[in-house]
Amino acid sequence: MMASETGYAMRNVSAAERHISDDANIDVETLRAAARAVAKAEVSDAVTSALNRYDGSLRDLKDASGLDPAFVSKLARGLNKQGATVASLAQIALAMNKSLKITIE
Repeated sequence: MMASETGYAMRNVSAAERHISDDANIDVETLRAAARAVAKAEVSDAVTSALNRYDGSLRDLKDASGLDPAFVSKLARGLNKQGATVASLAQIALAMNKSLKITIE
């Protein structure tokens, strides 16, 4: 992922987080939009980092996980409109012989 793409995603997340913290009476749609932005950025960072450490190619990952390389690539670039399920992230992790950790802090 290019640094400018990461910066763009993080600016959106930061703006969403600021808006939420500034407004105690946030509406549900604003919260959903902020959650989507945060999730997209977190997934993008996690998948990009995992791919950078992965010894195989996207084709190898496809063979191991059954996931379309375009889907994985879009997740890494923050371009997948549907987002990722926990199951698809677990598929990626297991295919790479890694574990999946999810935290709420």
